[in-house]
Amino acid sequence: MEEEWEGQQDVGVAEEEEQEDDEGDILDMGEDDQETNEKEGLLMRFCPNDSSMLYPQEDKRNRTLQYSCRLCSYKEATPQYPLIYRNNLKHEVGNVLNNVPSSIADDPTLARSQNAKCSNCNHNEAVFFQSDVAQADSLALIFVCCNCGHKWVN
Repeated sequence: MEEEWEGQQDVGVAEEEEQEDDEGDILDMGEDDQETNEKEGLLMRFCPNDSSMLYPQEDKRNRTLQYSCRLCSYKEATPQYPLIYRNNLKHEVGNVLNNVPSSIADDPTLARSQNAKCSNCNHNEAVFFQSDVAQADSLALIFVCCNCGHKWVN
């Protein structure tokens, strides 16, 4: 007795357009949400032959992205907008100097310069380092005055 499963191939699209949230409440999934998810390719896809999950793979001959099954030879073209992963940033990175604490001047492991004159207090000693937040093509150093904690980029 073999049963054929004829269900929807895309996870996330319910027939009655309803979903449950974390507390079990039923949420109405509007048509706009469905169209956005389908348009952006955010839905999981499954093989019609063996119900395995389809994985993104490059078609090197045609230089396109496609979904393929790891268990059988089934392949499927990606949607018009082949989004595989979306990384939503919660906030933008601000000014690099705002992220550097003034107390970093007390760190004995950082390099020190006796020739870096602070524009705030005219002290000559400062610690300096290259920030990992700085752009890759930039060789700017961040200086922090050992006397007053003033920060500047050189």
